[in-house]
Amino acid sequence: MDNHFGKGLMAGMRAAHADTARNVAHFCSDYKRGFVLGFSHRMFEKTGDRKLSAWEAGILTRRYGLDRDMVMDFFRETHSTAALRYFMAGYRLES
Repeated sequence: MDNHFGKGLMAGMRAAHADTARNVAHFCSDYKRGFVLGFSHRMFEKTGDRKLSAWEAGILTRRYGLDRDMVMDFFRETHSTAALRYFMAGYRLES
């Protein structure tokens, strides 16, 4: 994974916690999107709770100023309306 998205994905899968918006501001959108998806995937693997991982992805998407639809597409592919609802709940929660 030699591109920005791949590097962010791998960093998200290794991260113990998500950074603040200030700490990730210097990264490009592809990296941040990869991080969000990697982090939420790791959370799902750790907890087994797809709703919780979707909710966290929504929070991070808003926090990092990412395009909602680009991240949400990942949850559409799982064909889980519950995951989409939780993603949107997390996205709306973060201010």
